[in-house]
Amino acid sequence: MSRAEEPSQPRVTFYTKAGCHLCEEARDMLDDIAAQETYELTEIDIRSNPELFEEYRYRIPVIIINDERVLEGRIEYRDLAQAFQLP
Repeated sequence: MSRAEEPSQPRVTFYTKAGCHLCEEARDMLDDIAAQETYELTEIDIRSNPELFEEYRYRIPVIIINDERVLEGRIEYRDLAQAFQLP
């Protein structure tokens, strides 16, 4: 029988920009989640790329977990915890 593989930690991509209060709230929630679940975070300021800016400018913050867009805009903690499959 093959060895059991440990599930890899979730890969989280967080699209944000400075001065966005919804982004700041979402970032705080991600920090709260980090106390319960280990994940790999990539934080991207949409102003660093004109294409990203056009795609996400009215939708930030956007949280993608393992290449699946799970949350955007006004994010509630319970929805974020559910995306991480936390109780």
